Amino acid sequence: MGGSLGTASPSLGPSNPAVNALGDGLVGRIPGLKLNASERARALEAEFQALQFTAAGQPVTWTADGVEGSVVPTQLYRVGSQDCRAFSHTVKANGRASAGQGTACRGEGGVWKVV
Repeated sequence: MGGSLGTASPSLGPSNPAVNALGDGLVGRIPGLKLNASERARALEAEFQALQFTAAGQPVTWTADGVEGSVVPTQLYRVGSQDCRAFSHTVKANGRASAGQGTACRGEGGVWKVV
């Protein structure tokens, strides 16, 4: 089931260690994309939500300050002792769509990291 992150959630947020473990996430690797702190936080929350809880192929959408995005994970698969998922992240800002694709794996402590 997909989801929407239009408002702040007490369990997920920029101060959540699991969200922080994503670092810049995939959204931080999309060439030419500049997000403010609020937009970046919402994008990372969506990436975490998609990786941790969302069924393959279902989008997690987010909005912040007039910018919107969608994160879509693939099926979970195992590499050695780690669970991994490929995912895409599309962001629409200033009338322009930017997208990236990547893979994240859940390592020690159960946190996701983009590889």
